[in-house]
Parts: sequence; C-alpha cells; structure tokens
Amino acid sequence: MRKLDLNRTILENTVYRALRDMERDSHRTARNAVDLALLFARGTFERQFLTLCRQVLEDETSPYYEVINRALTRCNRQSLVTFGLNVGLEGCSRGARRIREVEEQRGFNVPWALEIYAGNGGLGRVYVQRVVSEAAGLGVHVFFLWDCRLAQGELEMLLRENPDCAFVLFTTGGRGPDLDLARLAELPNLLISVQGLEPLSLELCQALEEQRMLYGVHLPYGPDLSVLPQQVDQAAALEPLVVFLYPQNAGEPEKNQVAQAAAAARTEHQFPFALMALPGDILAIDEIISHSPCSLTFLPDGQAVTNQGPVPSNIRTEKLTEILQQHLPR
Repeated sequence: MRKLDLNRTILENTVYRALRDMERDSHRTARNAVDLALLFARGTFERQFLTLCRQVLEDETSPYYEVINRALTRCNRQSLVTFGLNVGLEGCSRGARRIREVEEQRGFNVPWALEIYAGNGGLGRVYVQRVVSEAAGLGVHVFFLWDCRLAQGELEMLLRENPDCAFVLFTTGGRGPDLDLARLAELPNLLISVQGLEPLSLELCQALEEQRMLYGVHLPYGPDLSVLPQQVDQAAALEPLVVFLYPQNAGEPEKNQVAQAAAAARTEHQFPFALMALPGDILAIDEIISHSPCSLTFLPDGQAVTNQGPVPSNIRTEKLTEILQQHLPR
C-alpha cells in the first residue's frame, strides 16, 4: 500500500482548488498560484522556473493562457495534478535535493531525467523497471521512453509500479490502433508524445484528446534547420500541450542552435504550447540542479550513451550506479 504523504496530499488539494478557480478566471488565478508557489519554493531551479512563469503570465495576451485553457477544458484533472506534481514536486524539488545529496556523498553525477528505448525492439520491462527503481532511489523521477514496440501491458505495469514518477512515451501515429487508450487514460502519470511528421499523427492526437489524456508532439531535426520553423507551425495544428524537438543526425552546432531558439521562443511567448529542445533543455535543467550538466540514454541493445557520447557499458549487465560511477564522475 502506498504510504500516506501528508505534504503531497495538502499540495494536491491546493492544486485542485486552483484548477477549479481557473475555470472562472484563469489569468488571475494562474498568477496567484505561481505567487503562492514562490513563497514555498526552496530550490534554485524551482525559483528560477516559477519566476519565469510569473514574468510570462504578466502578459495578458500571452499564448500560454491558451495552453492553460486547453489543459483545463480538454485534459483529465487528475492527470494534470499527478503528472504536474511528479515532475514539479518529485522531480524538481524532492528529487533535486536527493540528486545533490547523492552527488556529494558518492562522487558521481546523476542526470535529472533518463531516456530509455523500451519494448520488444528495445529493453524489456524487467530491465526498464530495474533502471527506474534504482534511478528513483537516486532522486530521478522523470523518464523519457522511446517506443520500441512497447507492449501495453508492460507499460501499464511500469506506470502502476511507479506512481510518483512521470513518464513521457514517444511513439508514432501508427501505434494508435495497438493502444487501448481508455485503459491508459486511467494512469495519470503518463504523457504520450506523437511523432508529428508521420501518417496517422492527427488521428492519434484526436483519440488522445477524446480520452482527455495529456499529449504532446515530437519533431526530429537534422543538419538542415531551415525546415524546422514550418514543421513547428504544422505541429501547432495538432494542438499539443508541448512540442519536443529532438536531434536526428544533427551535430553539436545544430543542437546548440535549436536549444537557444527554443529558449527564446519560450521567453518571447511565440507559441501556444511549451517548446522543449532535447537534449539541450534537459542539460540546462540538470545544470541548475547540480551545476554539472549530464545526460544518460539507454539504447535498444542496452548500451549507455552520455552527453559526451557512447560509453562501453550496458545496462543489461551492469547496475545504473556502476555506470554512473564509471562514466559520470564529479
């Protein structure tokens, strides 16, 4: 049985009340909610993020109010609260403190989030669950799962066994017929991201909206960045809460350029969705948390890849802490 977390319960009730108030006046209530959160925020990352939110919401014409209204009217309330607290409270507050403790005590860096290629064409549930369990003990509560024909039963079990973690599943519109969305909609710690440039993406996004699920869109970028603005505009038609940009055969200059453009887009309120650049934004969050940015990905065969590139370690044969000690020393 899940242990009662009184502080989280109080916070959940506060967030539910704020969401109800937003239905009457989303602008004022959103600003008041951020002000309240700032009073209790203790971590550097929390305060920086909330301060940015407050600055953004001061603009009454900001398209982010459209994101808020879309979330309020189209998304399951429990999913908004649970996923938000799993990222914010568990990942950015409690998790960040735990990450700093581990890094100081054990002498290796801990990424804020992990990327895992999971499914029949990648890492099986036993390996994924082992990684998630070990990572959660180190303070990691956010996981990006790349769908390698991941069976729904395995996904459901992973979500149920880790209710305090937030999972983003990157999949394609073609997987839509394989997914029982009504069952997945009952699991509030999941956000599904749909590949925005492939067939059936619109159909899957519409099905996710019908189930009131949290969903985003992800777009690849390569060496030619000139096509990316048009692709982002096309993704807006799918009305996601968030758009992820991820590299595909892109070099470091392109990754840096995309990360800078995404940061500028957020501060300039360019889009009616949150725009995130992978891996740049993950590294930026990690740097705020521990001042030593790092990332870790597990490929379909289990090979580990850090922000410096592939390393000679495999999660199928080594523990997560062993890999961190070897390849991400402080």
